[in-house]
Amino acid sequence: MGATEAVTPALEGEHATRSRSVLGRLVSGRGGISSLAVVALVVFAITAGAPLAARIVGHGPNDPLPYAVDASLKPVAPFSRVSASTSAVVDEETYELAQPPAGTPTTLLVFGAADVLGRDLFLRILYGGRVSLIVAIGGALLAGLIGVLLGTLAGYMGGWIDAVISRLTELAMAFPLLLLLILLGNIDNPLDAITLGVLEPGVMTLIVLIGLFTWFYPARLVRTQVRSLQQREFVEAAEMIGASRIRIIRTHLLPHVLPELLVYGTLMVATNITLEAGMTFLNAGIALPTASWGTLLSSAWGTALAPSPSGAPSFQPWTTALPIAAIFVTVLSLSRLGELLGDAVGARTHFR
Repeated sequence: MGATEAVTPALEGEHATRSRSVLGRLVSGRGGISSLAVVALVVFAITAGAPLAARIVGHGPNDPLPYAVDASLKPVAPFSRVSASTSAVVDEETYELAQPPAGTPTTLLVFGAADVLGRDLFLRILYGGRVSLIVAIGGALLAGLIGVLLGTLAGYMGGWIDAVISRLTELAMAFPLLLLLILLGNIDNPLDAITLGVLEPGVMTLIVLIGLFTWFYPARLVRTQVRSLQQREFVEAAEMIGASRIRIIRTHLLPHVLPELLVYGTLMVATNITLEAGMTFLNAGIALPTASWGTLLSSAWGTALAPSPSGAPSFQPWTTALPIAAIFVTVLSLSRLGELLGDAVGARTHFR
């Protein structure tokens, strides 16, 4: 067995012990279990819970329910039971909806109706959370992938490579992202075609935008950590026995950087959830009728290019309050989880 192979099992045992220690400190931390429970509940609700709820109520998040709005198109209140019919007949004399035929089944709208089409707000929050979380996680993963690659190259190679990547990082940090978002809101989306219908329209665009304009955070973190680890004895020993640069990076550097990247990723997912809502407001995010937490808010308030007055006759406060509550609880739980995870891995000072 070579010297490099002999070192690897010891490092793997060290990483496994550290992982168990981190998990123990995370669970024992104040609020750790509750934060984990809330995050797990949210993930379950928007994944398995969403189709289950749709099956129970008998309609989908995009199905219009004409009888879930009144004559002024104001959505009905939470816990309203309305006709489950997705089509209605208008009275030719009064121009109002005729009563549904006798025997038409009814359905319960737990959170009321979401908009003037009478769509189920509860289902749209569940399905919208799935879309928002896909955007948040996808953007964080893409940013992390780019950041790890460039940060590792800059930190380990140094010299002109470090200088070029540092200037590229500064350029990305200074780029006027808001202007680009407004511009993209007025053109056709070219990235939807590559998803082959697997992702909802607009999801891939948001993932790419978030990844391309937030990668510099993990890149700077990884660069700093790699430069610090280069001076450690185990890296110098690996270089002395002739280990390749790729092996040193993969075996000796990245395992020490990943815990802090996990902390960053948790916090970035929380940030990206709010970014999705903001990008949708700028008309560069998810488009209707697809439900996301951003489109739920834009349904009530419009977008930057087509704002809706808050005093419109069809406005109801819960169509704003409930999506905001979903965003708030999820972001708060993820942020708290990230802080506790940072405490557990000893990385908190790097995120303040």
